[in-house]
Amino acid sequence: MRTLLKGFIANGLSEPFRGAVLVENDTIIAVEKDICGTSAADRILQWKDEIIAPGFIDVHGHSDLSVLADPAGASKRHQGVTCEITGNCGLSAFPLTANNFDHLQKLYENYGVLLSWNDCRTYLETLEQKPVNLRIFPLCGHNTLRSAAAGYEQKELKYSELEQMKKMLVCALESGAVGMSTGLLYTPGCFAGHREIVELMQILAKYDAVYTTHLRSEGDKLLESLIDTINAAKEAHLTKIQISHLKTAGAANWHKLDAALDIIRDARAGGLDIRFDRYPYTESQTMLSVILPAPFDTMPDRDITQALLDEKAVAAVRESLSMRDDSDWQRWRITGTTHPKWKNFIGRKYSSITEDKVTAVIDQLRFDATTATIGAAGLSEENMLKIITDDLCMAGSDGNALPLSTCFGTAHPRAFGAIAEFIRLKLAHGQSIGKCIKAVSSTPAEFFRLPDIGFIQCGKKADITVFSPDDIGCKADFVTPHCFADGIKMTMLNGNAEFY
Repeated sequence: MRTLLKGFIANGLSEPFRGAVLVENDTIIAVEKDICGTSAADRILQWKDEIIAPGFIDVHGHSDLSVLADPAGASKRHQGVTCEITGNCGLSAFPLTANNFDHLQKLYENYGVLLSWNDCRTYLETLEQKPVNLRIFPLCGHNTLRSAAAGYEQKELKYSELEQMKKMLVCALESGAVGMSTGLLYTPGCFAGHREIVELMQILAKYDAVYTTHLRSEGDKLLESLIDTINAAKEAHLTKIQISHLKTAGAANWHKLDAALDIIRDARAGGLDIRFDRYPYTESQTMLSVILPAPFDTMPDRDITQALLDEKAVAAVRESLSMRDDSDWQRWRITGTTHPKWKNFIGRKYSSITEDKVTAVIDQLRFDATTATIGAAGLSEENMLKIITDDLCMAGSDGNALPLSTCFGTAHPRAFGAIAEFIRLKLAHGQSIGKCIKAVSSTPAEFFRLPDIGFIQCGKKADITVFSPDDIGCKADFVTPHCFADGIKMTMLNGNAEFY
């Protein structure tokens, strides 16, 4: 089967040029500027002003389980994404042992998928058995790795536990993982010390793999966290770092962006290939439990639900949350819960709730903390634009591939719009089409060493996105987050085209 695509081609290397791409089965076999001189094809697809680009790569996704529950990957494909880096923020679908299986099965229960694998190899084999509509490259999540070896308790690892982690990481890298992610804000990653991270980085260095990190702090201790990460990488002789969803959280920290970028550029000048990703929204989303006081802030979410069966624990949480300033309730919103009452408030700010806001939080956590999420305003739009238009920034949704329905829960709008909005904003602020396409294709393909994709070149896989630069974007918001992106005309994965 030969397909000929005609139009403006942005190949991941240069600005668009008028030409034609010839695809045979799953491979690009010709790219020509002379649209009349290309070999005969079984079908011809022609566009006037749209751009034929490499399939977009989402470098920061969480579709590890959602693509098994619903392989169509609709929310991603409708924004031009054909490939996703999964396993971010320290959470991956592997490795699984008796220490973490029950916790992760509970965490992912809304997808209705039995965790029937134990390591990266068997996880990838499970993906291959499904008609998954995205090309998936997983990271090995440090939180999952640590819990597999030592559970979720706060402690310094034994020598044997760290050695087990290192062996499991090697196994993952040799089975197809493209690196390791950390989520140092979350349990049990928050318990990891400097030496633990360095020794794992040393393994990544041997495999020339990427270390991605949700920093220990993205606000008050942003610069310190960034410097700690860079120093650990230098000690481990690691050369590739990606800072996950780079941000300056909290208005008091907005002024730190220039200093953070200077730290990153100084590290690059010293030979460290350090980059970052970002989603184009000024409200973040995370687990509701992060607003809790100690000791609940370091508990796994499943344990929080159990702990709040104790009225003394409830009283302690109530006392702490009651002291929160009104400004907190004004910037926080309910973004996800399975509680039968409060799920009707999804998308609304806590400040709009006339009933007791503390009770609303406690109710959700007592019902099921693993499904309770919170959105938080507190990011600078000016900083967001400065980050997104930086040449070191790649596009990351920080979201799952989902269907239009809310059968798996309600998403942050980034799950449906991040990559499309990323491109729209770059174009709106003077970035060329070629530069925009590089950020979502060739740059991440080279950084993660993804084979055969990221470019429109002879011999590469036929992963292609066609989009209108005038129309690309997404209207999804917190009230109607499940809304497909605009401007995507076609995506092609392994030569198989879908039209929108």
